[in-house]
Amino acid sequence: MIVDNKTTTAATTPEATPTGVSQRRRTTRVATALLVAAVLASLTGAAWTLRDVRHERDDQEREKSVLAAGRAAAVAFTSYDYRHIGDDLDRVATRSTGEFREQFTKALGALTAAIKKAHGVSEGQVLQAGILRSSNESAVVIAAVDAEITNRETKGPSVRRYRLQITLNLVDEDWLIADIKPVA
Repeated sequence: MIVDNKTTTAATTPEATPTGVSQRRRTTRVATALLVAAVLASLTGAAWTLRDVRHERDDQEREKSVLAAGRAAAVAFTSYDYRHIGDDLDRVATRSTGEFREQFTKALGALTAAIKKAHGVSEGQVLQAGILRSSNESAVVIAAVDAEITNRETKGPSVRRYRLQITLNLVDEDWLIADIKPVA
């Protein structure tokens, strides 16, 4: 049988000695530092995730506006009626920018005369559209458009199929037509 005759008092416990107190404080500081580091890492991760979500949402919103502007441009470009041709062509001109706007505006006189003379009517309808490329300042949309056309020369309506590449530039928060080209 082993008997321990040592008496343990508060003064002799390891926690009560200066070394024990120092060790406990160090352990508490290390644990606190690790906890603070873990919280900071979590907050940093959450901030990055939130930033990524915001960028993705902004990209989706930009793509929606680009696609809507591209569709509207395709319809405006392929729709006109000789009875209100000025308004129809102005709709394209006001949605345009840069060199395209200048060229289109210069052609308005001849275009208006030809459409009025033929009693031309065209109603464009976008069948499909997609974004070829997009950035914060510009975008390219491809649109498949069918236009039902009537004029003095035809006995009834005919359908013309257009495949258009529409370049858009962001100007004062509006996507404007910078170019329209037919594509094969």
